[in-house]
Amino acid sequence: MVLHRTASRRAPVVAGLAALALITVWGQPAASTATTHQAKAGASAVNSHPYSKAHQRTVRLAKVSRPSDARLKKGQPSVRKPMLRELVPPGRERHAGNARSQAPHVKSAKVSKRRSGVLLANFDGVDEIDNSATTGFALEPPDEGLGAGHGFVANFVNVTGAIYNMHGRTVQGPFYLNTFFGESPDAFTSDPRVYFDARSGRWFATILGAGFNSDFTRITESHVDVAVSNTSDPTRKWHVYRVDATNLSHRGCPCIGDYPILGVDRKNLYISTQEFTSDEESYNGAQLYILPKSELIAGRHSVHLATFENLQAGGTLGYRVQFANTLKRSPAEFAMSTLDPSGSGDNRIVVWAVTHRSAVARGRMPSLSTRVIRSEGYFQQPLTQTPPGFCDLCDQPTTGVVDSGSDVMFETQYIDGRLVGAMGTGVNVAGDSGPRAGVGWLVVRPHIRHGLVSRRTHVGRQGYVATRGLDLLYPHLNRTRNGSMALAFGLGGPHTFLSAATAVARHGHGFGRIRVVQPGATADNGFTATEDEGGVGRWGDYSNGQVIGHTNRVWLATQYIPNEGDGWANWGNRIWGMRLR
Repeated sequence: MVLHRTASRRAPVVAGLAALALITVWGQPAASTATTHQAKAGASAVNSHPYSKAHQRTVRLAKVSRPSDARLKKGQPSVRKPMLRELVPPGRERHAGNARSQAPHVKSAKVSKRRSGVLLANFDGVDEIDNSATTGFALEPPDEGLGAGHGFVANFVNVTGAIYNMHGRTVQGPFYLNTFFGESPDAFTSDPRVYFDARSGRWFATILGAGFNSDFTRITESHVDVAVSNTSDPTRKWHVYRVDATNLSHRGCPCIGDYPILGVDRKNLYISTQEFTSDEESYNGAQLYILPKSELIAGRHSVHLATFENLQAGGTLGYRVQFANTLKRSPAEFAMSTLDPSGSGDNRIVVWAVTHRSAVARGRMPSLSTRVIRSEGYFQQPLTQTPPGFCDLCDQPTTGVVDSGSDVMFETQYIDGRLVGAMGTGVNVAGDSGPRAGVGWLVVRPHIRHGLVSRRTHVGRQGYVATRGLDLLYPHLNRTRNGSMALAFGLGGPHTFLSAATAVARHGHGFGRIRVVQPGATADNGFTATEDEGGVGRWGDYSNGQVIGHTNRVWLATQYIPNEGDGWANWGNRIWGMRLR
């Protein structure tokens, strides 16, 4: 999901993929932000997917790369020209009238600048100034990729990367992700993610790539680049593989595999994409690509790939199926997603499970199953109003209105028998004048029986985080070894610049105060918030984070406004490490 503008004072080109779905859903109201304990609710199951098109194939090594070499060479062009409108599956469009009447009523959490937990580090990651200096163009939104481990923190953001030590000192970069992944400088790329796998001691990263016809009205191909480091040091060599996501045999294709999501367990890498047709009018469902870790780590020239196509559950096509980063042994690779088949709301989630995972490396198919379970209600979020600003090189004011994100599931994690995740949702906060963007969080207890998700799977704990007068944007949730949890999210309001914030839940408790990790320095001056671009600023599509394995330490990152920017935009990323009590 990228919007690009050339750093020129002449009429600039806007380009990119705006595929953030704004989904309207509703469900059971909750009384407060406190933990809600739920009994094993009745659930409907779809336990053997009839994926007749599920199949095995191979992908080949595309490049051996180093971050230190990932820079534009003198004279290389970098201007991008493709344009894509916002892509939303039909039926999941925004329904503005539902928010006030159907949002759950929740208590207001207090906001404080005092941090909870032990803060290990707190520093700026990649920002728009880094991006424009590295790539030669300005960009919005800054999708957030973050990985941490082995003494390093990697920040891969649309479309610039940097690597830091755990004190915040830059050890590599900024560098251009196009060059790093073996793409041409003017290629369309989006949605980077990066993760350190402590068990194998390797780093994994992904990014979307796509091609267009000559007048940029149709998709001609798409793929996901998959990079794996040769060692535990991310500044050294990586092997890059290319997974084709064009799917010419599918309806309306060549298609684009939007918003690739990365999950990792002991056996495999799991990548789910959201497939939209060439004309951008139709949606074919989520696609799942599974690659064996052992072959990627070995740097093999040819790697097995298992594919499940056009995922569906609960009577609708799967969307934003978030496969988990799995820290320990597990009976399956789990995932979660929200449901909203009619655009009118929901209070159910889908739990997905891949079993027989070793089959992938043997050239055979694993098994995929789902179960739909009851959850707290969730639905669309209102737009966020922040202080208006001014885009200097656009010579236009900015509205201060920011896209609050979607009520889909964000990144998930599996640890010690719990599957945790957070989703955006509209809420009615006690004492507030209207609905706000808030956070819904879930701790699910998944169970496997005979290789399928069983009826014992249920929501163990859940709740909301929200505060009066402010909106919470793009949540990310992690759980540490001691059972404590930490959220990362953006925070903004009519009198509050976009800031980086966190909240912590100790083991067995709900989330406490909202802590401002770093306040925003000024208004959003980005070009997407000008009248010419529609007046709604694009904000980073997702936050991110990672637990350091077998510890109570977690690294988190989200977008905020650190400075005045480069004249086109002024987004930045704040990175912090915490030890949870």
